[in-house]
Amino acid sequence: MQKRYWLFGLMLWAVMACGGDGDTTPTPDDDDDTPEPSTYENCLVNVSNETLEVVTWNIENFPVLSGTAEKVEEIIEDFDADVIALQEIKSLDDFDVLVDALDGWSGHVEHISGSSQRLAYLYKDSEITVTQQPTNLYGDLNNSDYNTAFTSVRRPLYMQIQHSSGMVVDLINVHMKCCSGSEDRRERASELVKEYIDQNLATSNVIFLGDFNDEITDRGSDNVFKNFIEDSDNFLFTTMEIAEGPSSGWSFPSWPSMIDQIVISNELFDNNVSTQVLKLEECLSNYADAVSDHRPVLLKLSTN
Repeated sequence: MQKRYWLFGLMLWAVMACGGDGDTTPTPDDDDDTPEPSTYENCLVNVSNETLEVVTWNIENFPVLSGTAEKVEEIIEDFDADVIALQEIKSLDDFDVLVDALDGWSGHVEHISGSSQRLAYLYKDSEITVTQQPTNLYGDLNNSDYNTAFTSVRRPLYMQIQHSSGMVVDLINVHMKCCSGSEDRRERASELVKEYIDQNLATSNVIFLGDFNDEITDRGSDNVFKNFIEDSDNFLFTTMEIAEGPSSGWSFPSWPSMIDQIVISNELFDNNVSTQVLKLEECLSNYADAVSDHRPVLLKLSTN
């Protein structure tokens, strides 16, 4: 009898030690709300409600693959910038699907007939209010000067936004004509945009950004953006330090070259915090094939 009680006690101890019901399978902690780690956590920058984050991103004939939109959605949600100026939107339908999939975001894509590489904006509703709707500058499609500078279907896309801090910013998104032999066209495009800013936005917070398709480090008359660079009292290429740095940090690694640029007006000089190229391929090994041959470039501005 004494031995039987001893065995019963041993069995009871074993049941209690395993959770009371004899099941030794570990159960998840219902109170553990630790978020899943981001795929891109080592490739992105910290953002804040107290800063305005603006990105330029040539997204290469979006979408290049059937799974591209899903990857773009994940990237945007993970780095959580405020405004993204996009170039090379090929499919209007896929862009609309992307906007619908992005919780808390809105977007606009331009609709110039015949264009297959459209300009677009995405913006986060919680921090950004559009105060002037996106519109194409130089909309006269019969103007040969404009057609030469921007091509007949790729005019700059303007938008004015207000950050939740109250800061108002005018954005001009461009995708200039590519390749050797088009330097005169890019130079004329640069002249036209600067004339527009000088005449219409002379005291405004201006960000001029996009795929400029040319270097900003060329010397003397070879630099097609010298009109902005020489007017250093009023304009600053925030991408200049990157362009003067090692090629490993440039935005178009397959060439390699630094052709995705951001310019700010002097009204924003004191707000300028940093500009960074996001090397997303370090977190997504097939980024160049599945998403884009360009890396995003992010500008961070203080809103204080």
